[in-house]
Amino acid sequence: MLRTAFSHVRHRTGRSLALVAGVMAATTGFTLLTSTAETSQLRTTGTVNDNFRGAYDILVRPAGSRSAQESGQGLVRPNFLSGQFGGITRGQQDRIARMTGVEVAAPVAMVGYVLANSKAAVDVTDQVDRTRTQQLITVKPTWHTDRGLSTLDDDLPNFVYVTRNKVVWPESHVDLARERSDPSWQSPPPSYPNGFDTRKALAVCDNPGQSLPPLEVMPDGRSVPVCATDASIAGSASSRGHLEAVHLADDGSFRTEWETSSRLTVNISWPVSMLLAAIDPDQEAKLVGLDKALVSGRYLRQTETAVAPAADGRSRSVPVLISSDPQVDEQLSVAVSRSPAGPVGIAGLARRALDTAIDEKRGSRVTDRSYSVDKVYGTNRKGADLYRIIQSGAPSYRTAADGSLTPRTVPADIDELWANSNHTGWPTPWLARDAKQRPLTRVPEYQAPDFRSGDWSGDGLAVGTYDPERLTEFSALSEVPMETYQPVEATGADAAARKLLGDRALMPNSNPGGYLATPPQLLTTLAALPRVLDPASEQAAAPISAIRVRVDGVTGTDARSRERVRLVAERIGKETGLGVDLTMGSSPAPRTVHLPAGDYGRPALTLSEGWSRKGVAARIVEAADRKSLLLFGLVLGVCALFLVNSASAAVRDRRRELAVLACLGWSRARVTSLVIGETALLGTVAGVLGALLSLLLAGPAGLGVSPLRAAAAVPIALVLSVLAAAVPALRASAGHPATSLRPAIRAARRPRRHRTVTGLACANLARVPGRTLLGAAALAVGVAAVTAVAAILWSFEDDVVGTVMGDAIALKARGVDIAAAAGTALLGAFAAADVIYLGIRERAAEFAVLQATGWSDGELTRLVLTEGAVLGALGATAGAATGIGLIAWLTGTVGAALVATALLAAAAGVVLATAASLVPSVMLTRSPTSVLLQEE
Repeated sequence: MLRTAFSHVRHRTGRSLALVAGVMAATTGFTLLTSTAETSQLRTTGTVNDNFRGAYDILVRPAGSRSAQESGQGLVRPNFLSGQFGGITRGQQDRIARMTGVEVAAPVAMVGYVLANSKAAVDVTDQVDRTRTQQLITVKPTWHTDRGLSTLDDDLPNFVYVTRNKVVWPESHVDLARERSDPSWQSPPPSYPNGFDTRKALAVCDNPGQSLPPLEVMPDGRSVPVCATDASIAGSASSRGHLEAVHLADDGSFRTEWETSSRLTVNISWPVSMLLAAIDPDQEAKLVGLDKALVSGRYLRQTETAVAPAADGRSRSVPVLISSDPQVDEQLSVAVSRSPAGPVGIAGLARRALDTAIDEKRGSRVTDRSYSVDKVYGTNRKGADLYRIIQSGAPSYRTAADGSLTPRTVPADIDELWANSNHTGWPTPWLARDAKQRPLTRVPEYQAPDFRSGDWSGDGLAVGTYDPERLTEFSALSEVPMETYQPVEATGADAAARKLLGDRALMPNSNPGGYLATPPQLLTTLAALPRVLDPASEQAAAPISAIRVRVDGVTGTDARSRERVRLVAERIGKETGLGVDLTMGSSPAPRTVHLPAGDYGRPALTLSEGWSRKGVAARIVEAADRKSLLLFGLVLGVCALFLVNSASAAVRDRRRELAVLACLGWSRARVTSLVIGETALLGTVAGVLGALLSLLLAGPAGLGVSPLRAAAAVPIALVLSVLAAAVPALRASAGHPATSLRPAIRAARRPRRHRTVTGLACANLARVPGRTLLGAAALAVGVAAVTAVAAILWSFEDDVVGTVMGDAIALKARGVDIAAAAGTALLGAFAAADVIYLGIRERAAEFAVLQATGWSDGELTRLVLTEGAVLGALGATAGAATGIGLIAWLTGTVGAALVATALLAAAAGVVLATAASLVPSVMLTRSPTSVLLQEE
């Protein structure tokens, strides 16, 4: 029996190769396609595990602090700390920190916006005309923000009066050491070194009670006061509208009240509002590595409340860490003008007369300068003024039908908010005058008892500088807005907004009421809060705004880790009554925001802002598992049907041979055993070759196929091919031998003449319904598979897209998934080609008769191709309908995209079936008629 099987395999090379090719394709396809599904799942899970966890797993906020948008859609708003000032007590924080399973509980108490006054040094040395005796240099600043869309002109330029005449400044006689040692002693008032009457100077300037003006000594020996402008009197601390007298010495140096230098610079006050927060230094170091992010100075000490400057051991300040990056978008452009040639004539003038003379002498522009807040801020990181604390609330929205948000504009009295009783005229952030989408309130001023005795300065003094980029927070797929120390950036949501922004993100500025809020840029200790907030205030009683909790024992997105986080969150909510959000596995989910126009040139913008959607990682992993299971089942079904078709077609091709063996006396069992033995032999060889081929192809394709996985497909292919061959073998051996000797043709009801090749092709297919159905079924399986794979992939993307992490994973998995769909389609096409090839071999005698009756090779090729096309149309139509019906049954919906994909797959199936008929038709035309008749 075995020798006979070997003999048949050796002498029936074409038929054997067809079966080997079919089994090998099924084995290779099964191994590679299931590996594709698994690789996609592993990549998805790996990406999620790499990005699912940020610095913390649970966000705890005061009860009722969630907005309507957050509560209804499982979101956390951008910069969740902004607008939340207190609400959690120290006792609640201590209770959470002691809970089982809590690894880190890092509190943060938002205090409010304070002022850090930087200065832009404008060098005007080269703009001074050294040939003149007197000249007036005007320095006019203009502020820019919103990526250049907002421009604010400062109506108070600074002025430098440069004269070659001698300038005399008043001398101070203050002796702080003696005043402290002898409280009854008072320092004498300032005076002029040349003895000029100070009362006369004040009378000339019509400015009693103010500081003494400098004196210009004229060539005739007269001393004339150079008075301050009205604007500089009103805003003395801000230096806006200030008139400074400078002596241009014979040696070319510039002498001011404070120094002598070879360069002349004008300081433009640049107040930057900065958000102050209090932290637990130890917990913050554990959570984000704040202590490792220092670039200068030292770290905060756990219990310190005050620090004394090196130059003054008595007056103490609040210790703060200051960010190395202001994290705001602000620029300054400066126009420098010089007065016309000739005397300036402003000495001895006061108030309105002085202002009029200055306006007349401004002259023409001689140069322009530009400065960025990053560079200016970097040279002024010394601390902040804590006298005024401004708190901004969360914005309120109008929600459109499409889910987009429009923040409401709110009013605010800036002059009232930033007024200061301690330092009259202290600068107000210029950009704070723009439109506001956040309500602003001012914290009542509080002076600690030791402030009145002079032991307390009321300022924040920088003890160190930290770099926010060095902090350990969230990954690229889960970062803002869940981070504590990074600003929220809003990008253009449409082409118009992107063009206006120059394809850059809109960032916050020094407007505390602006829509985009800054993260905390100044950090102090929780222990120092009583120095800043009135201990009797409501906020001081519950100062903490949020607690970020990291759970112990979390290793990934596995069910055990997720359950640990859930149990801890549940306990926090139950025992404290606070609002709890599970942030593990969150990722930014873009929301469309329609930002109203600003007051200084910025038009209305449609922005895309990243809100955090909770639980993204878990949903992605579940979707990946579901997709992998569906793809695995589909690939297994396609490969199994392919094997059955190939084996069945091969046995059908041997129908006459088996009938002859039966006529020679072979028993039914012996005939069946022969067929099964040949199929098992060929199936084993094909399975081994398929396993080897899959190993060779897996490497270049980037798939993880192990030898064990490839070998496991061999027995599966062997069993399926034997079972597929047994059914037609038993059927062929069961009937009368004469029946098998005749073709399985359905008798025509009425003879018809077919005048076209298409008509004859349809008639031929109708004469052999079994073979036609077999070929159509093979192609239908491929088309249905492609439709189903597309639906599965779309379903997966629908489950994960809409967040930064989901979009990245969908993009990463898309290539592998498309490969799975393409492989399934090619497998179906190969199945159809295999069946068509075997069908042509079975009808070899018929084609020989047509050749003998005068049919040309071209006509035979047209007939075969037409049969392939008609067969393809039948199978593709059935496959498309089956695929759509299957998905409709599983999901209950059928979308237009699915129907379009099914139609496209059907059209491709027809093309593939026609192309598959080309190879056997060429082989047919090249075979002599005598060889074809031998088949009969």
